[in-house]
Amino acid sequence: MDHQPTIRIELPGYTAQRLTPDDAGMGKQLSHQCPDYAEIVEGMPVSPAAAHELFQALPPGGSFSNKLMIGIFHREDAIDGVLEGMRHYPEESIWWIGLLLLAPNIRNRGVGRRLVEAFIISARDNRAKAVRLGVAEENERAYRFWSRNGFNLLRKTEPRLFGKKNQAAFVMERKI
Repeated sequence: MDHQPTIRIELPGYTAQRLTPDDAGMGKQLSHQCPDYAEIVEGMPVSPAAAHELFQALPPGGSFSNKLMIGIFHREDAIDGVLEGMRHYPEESIWWIGLLLLAPNIRNRGVGRRLVEAFIISARDNRAKAVRLGVAEENERAYRFWSRNGFNLLRKTEPRLFGKKNQAAFVMERKI
């Protein structure tokens, strides 16, 4: 039987925990701290339903049993970041990062890098051969972050609608 992997994250001063749809309120709190993401990717303010949609979203062929939502907390009452991922997508030996969103107050402190490394270690420990993700073409800061963290460009997609913006995405991969 396939089990949910243990993802061990060691971040001095922070705790990490798996999130469930019951935690959508925390996701809403975080998305409102990060209006820059919605503007860059979707060309509009954060949707009131954005957090709920994040917990309910699946890629084509994806399964809720393979979906991973990890929250990062500095204080117990405030979420500071989230990583949304998918095991065994788009194929058995690949894991996918759908979103890494960090509150502005913890960006550029190594938290994102360490969270990504923990995800990659978990993928490797569960026999994945690579981790992939997509970056909206206009999200240049994110593209630089992923490049610095060992992800390489696989391909550029055809433009598609993200909110109000029609833009391509860069599919990136890090072999493990």
